[in-house]
Amino acid sequence: MLAFGITYSLLLILFGLCAEARWRVGGAVAVLLLAGLVGYATWLFVVLALGYVALTAWMRGQRLPPWLQAARIAVWLVASTGLVLHAWPGYDGLALAEGMVWKEGSLPTGLYFNHDKVLVAWALLGWVPLFGRSLSPPGPLPPWALSLLVAGGVGLLMALAAALGLIDWRPGLPAGFWVFAVANLLNTCVAEELLFRGMLQRWLMARWGVALALVASSALFGIAHLAGGGAFVLVAFGAGLLYGLVYLWTGPMPVKIVGTWNQAASNR
Repeated sequence: MLAFGITYSLLLILFGLCAEARWRVGGAVAVLLLAGLVGYATWLFVVLALGYVALTAWMRGQRLPPWLQAARIAVWLVASTGLVLHAWPGYDGLALAEGMVWKEGSLPTGLYFNHDKVLVAWALLGWVPLFGRSLSPPGPLPPWALSLLVAGGVGLLMALAAALGLIDWRPGLPAGFWVFAVANLLNTCVAEELLFRGMLQRWLMARWGVALALVASSALFGIAHLAGGGAFVLVAFGAGLLYGLVYLWTGPMPVKIVGTWNQAASNR
């Protein structure tokens, strides 16, 4: 079922990138129906997800009076929040491991392949470009400087996480790294980057300017990880600043895979 789960998430992202509605919407409908048929998702979740797809398609395809437009956006935001929080009725993620110990001395944890948040990525791809340049970069940044920024930023974040007791630095890739990396990239990273950098940071930049938008979107990114505790919020805030700077100077959002790599390589 893991192979189907990877294909499911990848197809939703690819269909989200399609410019033509028949492929973007029709492909998502086909993938969801197939997920129900093979038992990857419950039919209750599939039916609700088809409603979410229809709502997203309606938002893209028809203008409404301002009050009705606001109501429609509010419904979409509530539904998307439920997906992000894994709170939809009938949702059940694919459990890959329970009480998994990544490395000697690390805390046991579960490993799940969650397929709900990727629907938010599919929806946002209709409004937010995954690739391309961001809004008016503050100035040209040489490739070596960008590489130094990423390497130095990741190093500082790992040091901060270790100092706060979130991780114990044990370099090396655990046995389940590739499953974790694929799951995190497809089901979490794309949706979060489209939401926090691609949509929120761009929207705030147009209203508040670069610096305030960067800090505000990073703060919200940190708060979104409140379930991990205050220390995790602080590290996530720092990560948001790093991702936001890279996005500001380059545009592409897949840079977050660097954070995925280091998170899996340094488990407590």
